[in-house]
Amino acid sequence: MVVEVLDPLTGVRGALVIDRLVGGIAAGGLRVQPGVDRGHLAELAAAMTRKQAAYGIEVGGAKAGLDMPADHPQRPAVLRRFLAALRPLIEARWSVGPDVNTSMVELEALGRDLGLPSLKICVGRARGLDDAEFLRRYALFDEPLDGWTINQLRGPAAVKAALEAALAHLGAPIAGARVAVQGAGTMGGGAARLIAAAGARVVAWADDRRCLVDPAGLDVDDLLARRVDGRLPAGGAEAPPAAVLGAECDALVLAAIARGLSADQAASLRCRVIVEAANLALDDAAARAVEDAGVLVIPDVLASAGGSLAVEALYAAAPSSGADIIAHVERRVAAVVTPLLLAAARARAPVRALVRQPPPREGVHG
Repeated sequence: MVVEVLDPLTGVRGALVIDRLVGGIAAGGLRVQPGVDRGHLAELAAAMTRKQAAYGIEVGGAKAGLDMPADHPQRPAVLRRFLAALRPLIEARWSVGPDVNTSMVELEALGRDLGLPSLKICVGRARGLDDAEFLRRYALFDEPLDGWTINQLRGPAAVKAALEAALAHLGAPIAGARVAVQGAGTMGGGAARLIAAAGARVVAWADDRRCLVDPAGLDVDDLLARRVDGRLPAGGAEAPPAAVLGAECDALVLAAIARGLSADQAASLRCRVIVEAANLALDDAAARAVEDAGVLVIPDVLASAGGSLAVEALYAAAPSSGADIIAHVERRVAAVVTPLLLAAARARAPVRALVRQPPPREGVHG
């Protein structure tokens, strides 16, 4: 299902693609990005379906986007009109999340302005929770945890848990592991923070302008405190952004963009594990090249599912605190990734080949 929207006052074009409904609903983020079109959104929506299917979450995949710069002068009004146009689907079918150049805080504020109790309200309704109880649980996303909110940590928590499972499979603890991180935005920053807190050394960290390098381990907390708009501060030993891909390390976390590493760059890898924290971080050709190079890959459908698993916790785990939500995410990742690693080793196959496939499509009418 594709719904295209033309903003009547600015001419900005937007679209929502629902790949499929599962259990009556679909979930996926809303991005603001120049050039985004229905073809790319369809690819991302399908990836959302696969991600949730990998964990047996009974929710389909969706993705929405507005083709405009992030700093568009009428951004709030355009976003508000887009959400208003899609209100019937938000109330019954589409669980809206943040994506490139959007945040849940911004989107929920616009939703409240439209009179919507939450942009994720369809999840509670589809699972039999009354609105008040769902909203009580959903409010746990705003709880602080070690200076961050649960909403900020729910995605990175899955990345950290997937990395920990992969390293354990190779006989190495996360404490003391050398990790390189591509991306310093919401996912990359949170992942670096959780990985460092678990005792790993972040030895290389890149944004779209620079790669900071320190074999002894970067001061992640200091860099996060001085980060601006998802970019790392200048200073110290710097290299071009692509240097992170060849960093000597135990694991490389791809948390920046789709296709963050090409097949041609696989030969330069000096790591044992790649964790795809960004959606579609490796295309099929790159994934095959990396695996042929002997590098273990934890695919995006497993490593980037923290947001979906956190929402699952709201109706499947009856959480009483934000920490319960993060614990649910980490347990679910470990319970799925660890057996898959063992099965893949026995079958001498890549992990992605054994990931559970999506269920058949349901109708999107009604």
